[in-house]
Amino acid sequence: MRSAALTTGRRFLVVLDPGEDLLETVSSWAVAHGVTSATIDMFFGAFRRVGLIAADGPIEDPEAPLPASVDVTYLEGVGAGSISTVDGIPRAHLHVAAGVKAEAGAAYAGHVLYAETHYTVELVVQEILAPTFAPRLSPEFGIPCMHFSG
Repeated sequence: MRSAALTTGRRFLVVLDPGEDLLETVSSWAVAHGVTSATIDMFFGAFRRVGLIAADGPIEDPEAPLPASVDVTYLEGVGAGSISTVDGIPRAHLHVAAGVKAEAGAAYAGHVLYAETHYTVELVVQEILAPTFAPRLSPEFGIPCMHFSG
C-alpha cells in the first residue's frame, strides 16, 4: 500500500462539448492550465462512443490484466481518475461505469481507452501540488500503477 498527504491547489470544473475526445481534451486542458498532477474526483456525461479495457464474455484468468477491449456506443455514465505527467505530458487516467441507452441501461465498466462526448461531459478536477503523481510499471502485472514522488 502507498499513501501520501496531499497538498492541494486549484479546483476546476471542466465541461466538454459535443464531439470532443475525453482523454485528449483533458490532457490539452491540463497543459494549458499548468496542471501536472490532479485527482479527477468525478466526471459524468453522455458519450457517443467509449473504448474500455473490458471483456464481453468469459475470461480465462480473472487475476491477469485484460488484454481485450470493447467499443460501446451511445451511453451515459460516471467515473473518476487522475492526471499524472508521463514523458513530460500530463495524461488523464480514467475509469467509467456507464449504461447503454438502447440496452435499458445495461452497464459497462473499465479503464477508458477513448471516449467521444455526445451532449456534454463535466469533470471536477482537484490540482495536487505535492506529492507529484508518478505512474510506474507494476512488476507483478506489467501495467502502470500510481506512485508518489517529491
